[in-house]
Amino acid sequence: MKKEFFFLLLFGSFYLINAQVSMITSQFSQNLTKSDLDFSVNRKLYAVGINDKNTENYFVVSKNRSGAENDELFIEKFTKNGENFTRSFQYKLVHPINKSLAYIDNRASYIDVDKDGNYESISLIDQHESGPESKVEKVIGMILYKNTSYEVWISQDDQFSQNHFSENFSELPSAVSKHFLDFWNGLKKL
Repeated sequence: MKKEFFFLLLFGSFYLINAQVSMITSQFSQNLTKSDLDFSVNRKLYAVGINDKNTENYFVVSKNRSGAENDELFIEKFTKNGENFTRSFQYKLVHPINKSLAYIDNRASYIDVDKDGNYESISLIDQHESGPESKVEKVIGMILYKNTSYEVWISQDDQFSQNHFSENFSELPSAVSKHFLDFWNGLKKL
């Protein structure tokens, strides 16, 4: 009986240790500033610390100033190298009308699908026609895999009826694309 209990305890501990691949270290890093991490533009919308088995990271979403001529949204990953964090990934969207791009933080997912010890993620962005009160013209899912972006989106051009993909989307491993497409297809996007 003691051997069975010890085996179950050991197996359960091993399972829990290996199941925890990524850990969100801070829900919203409100005190994080441009002097802490050199993110691309001045207005930080969202920042979260995400550690995986191999690295310590910050995931930062920022935008250009309100009232600017156009709208710029950046999604960046900063990875700890020694004592400092350096930018290891950058994704940029531009829209000709300010306040037309909206990052949707409550519809993101972080997971290690391919079990290599590094997290993969999907982030959602709503693209409005002419500002936040106008109609959504496109919903974009940006997948981050090995510090490269891949996109899936729906568009008003076909009444949001089918998925469209970036040219490199077919380069994703099938397990990664299947996981994020299942997540994407299960979302209420509008």
